[in-house]
Amino acid sequence: MKSKKKKIEKTVEQTSELKNLKQEIGERFKSFRLDKKKAQHVLASELQVHQSTVTNIERGSTFPKVSYLDYFLKKYGLNLNWLVSGIEKQYMEGTEYKGSSRIMAPDVEYDSHQYDKYQELKTLMRIPVIEQVIFAKLSECKILFKDEIKEYLDNQEKEERGKKIKASRAKVKR
Repeated sequence: MKSKKKKIEKTVEQTSELKNLKQEIGERFKSFRLDKKKAQHVLASELQVHQSTVTNIERGSTFPKVSYLDYFLKKYGLNLNWLVSGIEKQYMEGTEYKGSSRIMAPDVEYDSHQYDKYQELKTLMRIPVIEQVIFAKLSECKILFKDEIKEYLDNQEKEERGKKIKASRAKVKR
């Protein structure tokens, strides 16, 4: 009986965290819109959706679709990590965001065992309800594995700094 109660408590806690995450994303989405000095109806027009879609995202009622995120990344350089987690700067700089986003085109090698799974995921993401579920699950994972994600990002940052230091030392030696 206790394990069932604990499962229910954990589910309630995760649901609450997910609701909070939707609200946080909505607040950052609104902040982005206001920073760009766009009315809701103007932003909705850019996305070719009803104004209520933008309102629902800003209120935290729904997650923004991945296609919207990709659009904002390409057009405005919106940092998707910032939008989803509040981490990093609001906007990407320079050529960091040119071309496709990592959401729509991550680094998956053609001969990789993950390639077929990636292609399947890419196809399924075109179905709106599946896209929402996947985005919700990804957001849930960001909550559940925040320590692991932070450690991974810190390690990636250290590697990048190491590469830059090596490159600058190589230039000095020439």
